[in-house]
Amino acid sequence: MTTAASPGDVRISHEELTRLRMALGRLGRVLRQQNDDGLSYALISLLLNVARNQPTTAGDLAASEGVSPPSVTRSLNRLFELGLISREQDSADRRATRIRLTNAGMLERARILRSREVWLSGHLERLSAEELRALMDAVPVLERLCETP
Repeated sequence: MTTAASPGDVRISHEELTRLRMALGRLGRVLRQQNDDGLSYALISLLLNVARNQPTTAGDLAASEGVSPPSVTRSLNRLFELGLISREQDSADRRATRIRLTNAGMLERARILRSREVWLSGHLERLSAEELRALMDAVPVLERLCETP
């Protein structure tokens, strides 16, 4: 069984597609696991989401995370208790609450990302110069895969 990889003549096998999917998924999981404190994956994901979209609302975060509003509210409450986010009433819409990272939240975000980068840097050192160049040459292609069609 073959799968078209592009509108051109290039085809990849089902086995190659499976290997790619599994390698990318495993790499993503391993990077997300580079966390040495008590924050769960869900809390880290939410913290990073707030950082990307602040100021934001609980409803927008729930939609973005693909979870129910009550679930995201529980997680936001935990981040608030930890002092990692702040909540401010929207001056234009008193019913809305805007969520932002606090200074402690920004420091935690930086620590999480730094931990992932340290892990990745250490593992990249195991690659040969040719493997490293091939990987870096693939980055623009991987970025294209992440774009919304």
